[in-house]
Amino acid sequence: MPSPNHSPERPRIPNFKRFLVTGAVLGFIVGAVISLLGDEVQGYTTTTGALYIGALGAFVGTGLAGVLGIVLDRSGRDRP
Repeated sequence: MPSPNHSPERPRIPNFKRFLVTGAVLGFIVGAVISLLGDEVQGYTTTTGALYIGALGAFVGTGLAGVLGIVLDRSGRDRP
């Protein structure tokens, strides 16, 4: 029995909001962990460094998630 969200006439479209939020959270976590495992930089506390690098990771993660969502959206549509 097919799911109610997917019908043969309607292509499956990714939920972009979920993709972007998940990419941001994962990017922040990866950036913060990399910052905490790396060398200390003079002038910044460990927490400040983790927040800055985590924010950078969130931007990168959001961008990558957006690109992945677009690729999945394009591949899920029927070609004429």
